[in-house]
This record gives sequence, C-alpha cells and structure tokens, in this order.
Amino acid sequence: MFPQLFNSRTALISVSCAALAAAAGIPQTRGAVQLAVNPQCGTLAAGVPADVNVGLAPLSSYKTIVAFGGESISGYRARLHCAESTLADSYTGGGATNGPTWVELLARSANAQLINYAATGSVVDTTLWPHAPAIQAASGQDYVNQARTLESTKTLDPASTLYVMFYGIEDYAEAVATGSTDMSNIAGSWLYTTLGLEGSGSTLMRNILFVDNYGLGKTSALGDTFKQYVFTALGTGHRLNGWNAGFVSLNRVWAGVLYGAPGYKAFGYTDVSGNCVQGNATCADPAHTFMWSAGNPTAATHAIMAEYVEKALTQCVSQT
Repeated sequence: MFPQLFNSRTALISVSCAALAAAAGIPQTRGAVQLAVNPQCGTLAAGVPADVNVGLAPLSSYKTIVAFGGESISGYRARLHCAESTLADSYTGGGATNGPTWVELLARSANAQLINYAATGSVVDTTLWPHAPAIQAASGQDYVNQARTLESTKTLDPASTLYVMFYGIEDYAEAVATGSTDMSNIAGSWLYTTLGLEGSGSTLMRNILFVDNYGLGKTSALGDTFKQYVFTALGTGHRLNGWNAGFVSLNRVWAGVLYGAPGYKAFGYTDVSGNCVQGNATCADPAHTFMWSAGNPTAATHAIMAEYVEKALTQCVSQT
C-alpha cells in the first residue's frame, strides 16, 4: 500500500485559515510542576511505535516551524497579535489555555518563526465524517485544508522548516462515539495530504515530526491501528523518500499523570480531577492543575509536553 502512495505525488489542495506567530518572548509558566517520565525510544525500522528521531536536526537548526492540529495547540495565537487569527485571547481566559502551548514553546526554544494552522475541532479530513455535525461545522479547518492554505500562501525553505503534526485525538473520539472499528482511512488521508506537501513546489517538505496522544492516556486496538499506520508511513517515507522523521507519543505523560505510575503527585500536580475553568470562574492554582478546560491542558502541562517532546528528539536519535 505505502510504496504506491509514495510513488504517486499528485498534489492536492487550496482554501483559508493562516496564522503567523513569532514565538520569541513567550513566558514559560510551570512553577513546581515537573516532567516525571522519560521517553520510550525505538527505531522506525523496527516498525513498533515508539519515540524516535531519524534525521531531524536539533531544534535550533530550524528557522520556521509549521504546526498542524487541533485546539490544544492553537489557543495562544491571538496573544501573539496574529492578524488572521479569529480566536479569543486565550491568555485572558477566552481560549483554549492560559498561556503558551507546547508547540509555541518548541518554537521559542528553537528561536524559530511559528506558522500555526491549528484550529478548534480539527480532524484529518472532515469528508470522512459526513454525519458528524460538530466536525462538519469545522469544515475547512481540517488537515487537508490547513495544508491547502499553506501551499497556496507560503513558500518555505525545505531545509530550515520543521513540520509538526498533532492529529488523532478528535478523529479517535469521533470513531469511539460512532462505533467505528477502523481508522485506516483517516490515516490514509493524513498520508496522502502529507505526500502532497512533500511534492508541492512551495514546500517540498522534508522534516516531519508527528506527535501522538490519540487516547489522552488510554489506548485501544482502534486507536493503535491509526498510530501504527502513521508510524509505518514515517518509516516508509524515510526509507523511500529520504524524509527526516520524528515520532513522539505524549501518552506516557497522560497515562503517568492520570492512570498509573508514577502518578500525578510525582509531577507536582495537586488537582487532576477536573478543569481549571468552571463557567466564568477559574481555579485558584492553575500552575498545579492538569487541565485548563475540556480537552485543553494548562500552560503548566503544555510546558511539560514541550519538555517531553524536546527530550525525545534529543535522546531517541536513531539511524533507522
């Protein structure tokens, strides 16, 4: 299946939603919360999903980071005065979190320009969920259209641009809600769209980091099929097309805080039972609270997520 897809580089795409964010100067707020788990390293060649970096340079090597994904990495853009952002100012409580997201912190660490296409409710491909009103309401903001927007509005240097993709959460939640037993079509659409970015003259994408957290600390055979497909595709892309590829799973962070060892106290959290935002009120101690609002981590948690991703990219370097 993969060689045929990799050998047909027909492009895709064209629509709206662009947001440019300069990450320098973003404050990192973490307080006493700390990362209490380590990456689980592997190799792409082994074919078993694990944290891995095959060919990606140190973050400081990249001048531009392009982010695709959903709400949990989109929320701080208005604070950065991006003219095209229509989101409320999340730093004043109107958006997804109370500070910079993990991808914004990565851009800050790299001293790179951040181009953030992430959008609330974004899935890989809205056409695959024709009977889901909430997903259809976000039509035009899925990965397919985020990629189209990039191709039609930007020309980027492939050597100095890192593409970060954070997908699976919304698609998995919808699959569970609708009783779906297969997510391979969703993963296939992700791959086809990614190949379009690779073959596009405006991007010629070469550096890809896929970050996974589909079950937010829980796993299932359904979600694992999506994860496996993406991981295998990255390995094939590296082998056949020379991709520099990274895969990082944040499941260890979520599982470690919410469902098992070492437990939330090891991370320094005092509250993991609910969201900091309740109606018009916010909790007294967001710096030690896991979630800001439904499905969206606090700034403290985003800082831990960024640290885990950086640690995985540094510690899990592999040749295959």
